[in-house]
Parts: sequence; C-alpha cells; structure tokens
Amino acid sequence: MIPMISSDQEQIQVNSSDSLSDEESLHDTDSKQDLPTVYDTYTKFKKYTILLIIIGLGFLSTFDKLIFVPALPTVIQDLHSTETLGLLTITVYMLGSCFCGLIWGVLSDCYGRRSIILLALSGFLLSVAGSYFSSNIYIFLVSRVLQGAFICVAQILGPATIADIYQPNERARAISLFYAFHFVGSLVGPTIGGPLSYHYGWRSTFIVVEILAIVLFILYIFFVPETHQYIVVCKYHETGTKLLEYDLLVKPTLQNPCLALTYLKETTMLPYVILLALGYMSMNIAQLFFPIQLSKAPYNYKSDIIGILYLPLAIVKCSGSIIGGILSDYAAVRYMETSRIHEGHVVPALLFSVLTPIGLIIYGWSFQYGMHIALPVIGLIICLFGQTTTRPGIYSFYTIKYQHCLASVIAANNFVQLLLTTIMLTFTAIIVESIGNGLYFTIIAVANILTTIVPAIIILRKIRLSHISDKISSQSIPLISTDDEQ
Repeated sequence: MIPMISSDQEQIQVNSSDSLSDEESLHDTDSKQDLPTVYDTYTKFKKYTILLIIIGLGFLSTFDKLIFVPALPTVIQDLHSTETLGLLTITVYMLGSCFCGLIWGVLSDCYGRRSIILLALSGFLLSVAGSYFSSNIYIFLVSRVLQGAFICVAQILGPATIADIYQPNERARAISLFYAFHFVGSLVGPTIGGPLSYHYGWRSTFIVVEILAIVLFILYIFFVPETHQYIVVCKYHETGTKLLEYDLLVKPTLQNPCLALTYLKETTMLPYVILLALGYMSMNIAQLFFPIQLSKAPYNYKSDIIGILYLPLAIVKCSGSIIGGILSDYAAVRYMETSRIHEGHVVPALLFSVLTPIGLIIYGWSFQYGMHIALPVIGLIICLFGQTTTRPGIYSFYTIKYQHCLASVIAANNFVQLLLTTIMLTFTAIIVESIGNGLYFTIIAVANILTTIVPAIIILRKIRLSHISDKISSQSIPLISTDDEQ
C-alpha cells in the first residue's frame, strides 16, 4: 500500500505543478497581451506627418526622373551630343536605381531607416547640382546615374517605413497613397518640365528638383524619427518600457547586397515578383510610346495637346492606387477571419490585374489601325488602372511575410522590375517596327495573363486547405466529448 500512496502523492504533486505551470503560462500570456506594441508608440498625427513626408519623397523619385525629358532635344544640342547618348540619360538613371536599391535595402535593414535616407538624400542633392553644372554629356550622364542611385532610396524605404509604423490591416491604404503620388510624379514631371524648359532653359528643371529635395530633407530631419522596429523596441527597453515585439524581433546583421536576390527564389514571393515586374514593364512601355504615336500620322498632335491627355492618366493612376489599397485592407481582414491566410491582401490585386492585358490589347490594335484617339486613351486608362490597383495589395503582403528584412525584399523586387523595363525599352522600338503595335502589345498582354494564373492557383489552394482543416477540427470535437463521457 505504501508504494501506491506515494505514487498517488507524486501524481497529485505533478498535477498541481502542471496546473501551476499552466496558470503561469496563462499569466505570462495575459501580461504580454497587456504590453503596448511598437505601433502604439506613434500618435495618429505623428503617423500622418511621417506618411506625408514619405509620400513627398516617393513623388520626388519619379518627378526627378522625367522632368527634363521634354527638353531632351535641347539638352543634346547644348551639350553637343547625339540622340543615342541623350536617350542614354534615362537608361542610366534607371540602371543606377536598379542596382543601388539593393545596397540601400540591406543597409537600412541593419542600421535603420533614418540615417540611410539622410545619407542618400545628401548625395542626391549633390548629384542634382552636378546635373545643373554639367558642361558636357559625359558629366551629365555620371550625374544622372548618381541621381538615380541616390533617390531610389525613397522607393525602397518608403514602403518599409510605412510597414514600421502601421498595423498590417492598415498598411495597404497607406502604401496605396505612397504609390498614388509616386505615379503622379511621373506625369507631373513632364507637364511642368516642358513649359519650364521652354521659358527658362532645361537647367531650370534641376533648380526646381533641388528646391523640392531641400524642403523634404529639412522636413525629414525635424519630423521623421527612426522607425526600424528592432531599434525602436530596444530604445524603449533601455528606458524601462517593454514592448510586445521585444521577444519576437531578432537583431539584424549586415549582409551582402546580392543576397537580397535570394528572396526571389522563394515560392511565396517569386510568382508575385514576376507579376509585378511584367505589369510595371508593360505600363512604362505603353506610356513611353503614347506621345511618340500621337506625334505621328494620322494624329499629328503637338506637345501641348499630348500634355493635356496625360491629365486623365494621372487621375486614373492616383485613384487606382487608393482604391486598390482600400480593397486590399478589407480583403485582408475578411480572409484572415475566414481562412486565416495572409494572402488576402493579394485577392483584389489579382482580380484587377486582369484589366492590364485587356487595356494593352485595346491600346496596341487602336494605334495599329490609326483609330480614333479615344480608343488608345481608353486602352491605356484600363491598363494603368489595372496595374496601379494591383501593386498596393502585393506590397502589403510583402510587409507581413518579410517584416524583419522588408527593405531588402522590396529592393530585390524593384531590381527585377527596373532591369526588365530597361532591357525591354532598349529593344521595343525595333520590335514594334518589325511586327507592329498590335501584335507586340498582344504578346505582352498574354504574358501578363499567364503570370496571373500561378499566384491565383496558390491562393485558391491555401483557401481550400484552410476550409478542409476547419472541417476536420469541427468534426473532431464531438469525438473528444464522447470519449470523455464514456
């Protein structure tokens, strides 16, 4: 009997210790839930202020790229250059953005957002001054490379900063505002640059860019703190305040910039990278050939009329990005509640991405047969709306899946987009001359459709598996209760 009694006592002690450990774990869980999060360290006003300045930097990144383009023939003449070298000023700008974005991404993930952005903006101010004082085309080309290399920090760290301060279910709307003004900058730049160059010379465009950059630089210094989540959490911990993310975040380390490209091979990211890259390339090619086609027969439009036609395109890009962000946040909440998957952000993006190939086909064949100007404009509007509504949801999905290395992931994604666009812009004129607008843009449209299929299959499969697991868990509950009763 004695062994049995001792055994019972031990069992009682074990059960009591288990219950105590359960209570302690529940107490720890409750205490952690009571902790403030890193997102609670910013007031609404502070978030809006940071977002406004980040949006301004996103606008500057595309505004600077294209503001002097209407005066490109004058630049070639003044610098005693050739048309080939003149067009190269746009290509090298994109190449600088393409490769240096990888560097800014890994530096920011390791050392924080604030110091890297201020460093890049300082270099950008100097490179803009270099473009203004260029005495020949070669100095101008070097200055343009540096401009693209420095200002691309806005395209990389803009979404990363937004993800640092906004909750996952609020990010798509904030990111959509960033890309709305990012796209508007590409249309406002030429609209302002044309008249400005005509009245005051092409160098005056860089004075406007310099002034805008200085204003944003000063605003950033005074109103934007460090937002890197690991740095913020450690700062609060040192002052005696523990945030909820303290045990979740890992100390970042400096990596080889080329290692950022390894994220592209991940199956959770690669389909969306390809989808965005083809869409971005298609959108830019369509916009580039828009004024070129309108200046030819049967349209023969002058630059002032072409500039007016860009206004509805700007409205469509801005509204499309905002609509895509709102719908992505709504879908994210809905699918997280019903299916518990993070890909809910991407569902509206995939639905709207279908509009891109439809618009490309209308656009290409309308120019092929010289149809009324309304048709190619409608086609381009549909294409731009489809592409701008697609981007906020996918970028929001990136921010959830890769919070710890977000800047590197965005840099790798932008690298593919810019590189593909640069390559295709180089050969598009030759291809169009050989096969025509209609067939060329139809091929691009088919490629866009094919890239939508794979991510759609992935999301549908995850939703189906989630519903199956819910059915299995719901069926297992009666069995457990029956066993207990028995």
